[in-house]
Amino acid sequence: MLIEQTVKEYLDSKLNVSVELEMPETMPDSFVVAQVIARGKENHINEVTMEFLSYAESNYKAALLDEAVREAMENIVELPDISCRFGGGNNNFDTTNKRYRYRCYYNLYY
Repeated sequence: MLIEQTVKEYLDSKLNVSVELEMPETMPDSFVVAQVIARGKENHINEVTMEFLSYAESNYKAALLDEAVREAMENIVELPDISCRFGGGNNNFDTTNKRYRYRCYYNLYY
């Protein structure tokens, strides 16, 4: 199974919004897009950098959703053979879709 699918299924079980691997055609009020933005491998250990885009109907709600994503990702070590490190994040308004959005990213090792 791809790491993207593993992370999606994990977040689906922890968050009360849908988690998508690409931008949905019909956007609900709140949702998260999880995508790989870099891949690597060192000493037989796979590494990916995943970006998590938290969308909501207000800036405040997008910030709360981003915090929920971060809390869930900090606990992904519950899964066997996965660890992660917070890489950063910011308020990141989506000018294309005119939606409130926060962004964070993590480096995952598996």
